[in-house]
Formats: sequence, C-alpha cells, structure tokens
Amino acid sequence: MKKTLFLLVIAAIALPGAATAFDHSYKLWNKDLKQFNEDGYIHYGAWQRNHARLDRYLHEMQAVTHREINSWTPAQKESFWINAHNALVVARILDAYPKVYDLHDKQWMIAGQQIEIEDIRDKILRGTESSVAVFSTVLGRDTSIAPDKDLRILFAICEGSKASAPLAATAYTAKHLSKQLEQQVRRTLSDPSFLRVEPRLKIFHVGNFFRTYQRDFKHYKGNALLFERTTGSDRGVLRFIFNYLDKPTQDAVLAKQQRPWRVDYQRSKHDLNGGD
Repeated sequence: MKKTLFLLVIAAIALPGAATAFDHSYKLWNKDLKQFNEDGYIHYGAWQRNHARLDRYLHEMQAVTHREINSWTPAQKESFWINAHNALVVARILDAYPKVYDLHDKQWMIAGQQIEIEDIRDKILRGTESSVAVFSTVLGRDTSIAPDKDLRILFAICEGSKASAPLAATAYTAKHLSKQLEQQVRRTLSDPSFLRVEPRLKIFHVGNFFRTYQRDFKHYKGNALLFERTTGSDRGVLRFIFNYLDKPTQDAVLAKQQRPWRVDYQRSKHDLNGGD
C-alpha cells in the first residue's frame, strides 16, 4: 500500500501538466453562456455581479503556453481563439459596464505574448497568422481574410454590439466546429436586420456586418455563374449569401440573373447587445 502511494506521488510530481491540461470542452465558458446569454441578448449586469467563473476561464486561457498551442490540431486552435476573442470582448465590457462608451484597449498575456482582442480577430482568425507569432511583424489591422480561411469564422466573432454577429449559445469545440459555424451563419442570416431579399426589385438588404467585412467576401467565388452582372465585392457577398437562402428565394433569384442585383448595406445600430 505504501509503495502504491509513493508511486502515485512520484507520478504527480513527474507529470504536473496532466492535472492542468487545457479543457477543450470549455465547461466554464459554456456554463456562463448558458446563464447569461439569452438568444444573443447578453445580461451584462448579472454577469458583472457574478464573474468569478469567467475569471477562472480567463485564467485557464492565459495559462496556455506557446508550446501547448502548437501541439493542437487546427480545429482546436481555431476553437480556442474564437472562444478567447468572445470571452475577452465580454470581459472588456464587464470592466466598464454600464459605461460601455468608455471602453479601452487592453493587452492580455496569452501563450507568452501580449495580445489585444483586435490581434485575435484580425491577425489570427482573419489574417495570415496560423500560430502565435510576434504580432508587431504584421502590419496594420484592416487585413482581408487570408485565402485559406473559412468565411464562416466571421459570423462566430462577436464584438458586443447589435451590428456584429450574435454571441453563440455554446462554446466552439474542435469536434463540432464546422457544424457550429454553419449553424451560426444560418442563425445570423435568419435575422431580418442582417438579411432581407426583395427579388422583385433585385435587392439584397444586408446589415452593416457585411460592410465591415466587405473586403473579406470580395474574392469569394462560390458559383461563378451567379451574379455575373454584379460588380466589385458585392458579387462575393451575394454568392456567399445565396448558399443560405431558402429554395423558393433561390429560384426567384435564379430567374432574374439577366440583370445586375444590388446590395443595400443597411446602417446597423452599434448599440450594446444586451443590458442588465
């Protein structure tokens, strides 16, 4: 018996990381989303009064090392950074709430580097950085999405306002990432403030979200035979959206391809996506 206990102690000392491996099921973040996220409406007031669990999740996230991240699969990395971005957006709002107009940039130590929320969005999730690197070597913030990136990621990024995609109800995980991204796109586009189609007038009314990421959709090919008469980045926006239209609307659009379709970018309110 004594020998068994001794071996267990030795194993615990030799493998300190075994007890602190990062939780890829995101239990803490999921519990917070379930409690404070009501179909995209975030109860910031209640969350601010009960933020201990979020603090624990942020601590776990910041404890991840560069070496650890590099050992993960691409889907694990992508899920980690999407969840990290959204959790940090919430944390930044909670720090200032209810004075959300007074938000300040903040750097977070993740994987041994000082990283801002915008670095995660623009350089990791949208840009060409596939792993943690020295961000100062990447110029500018307004980078178009890299060719090998999945446009559906844009719908997973929540900025904390009604103009951005809503905060997903559950954490993104490597196992279900593609399915979750697909569901998030469909959910976002089902909101009339993000998409409304008028086949008779050949107009797609879209939210300001699409103007924000207009350059990202510019090179989307999709079905190259669709919207040939529509020019510029509008063509990529329409080709992407077409995949998510219901069958009757798709048929109505296909019946009127001889003339250009227009994209009407609506001015979306940048109000906070929640309250108390």
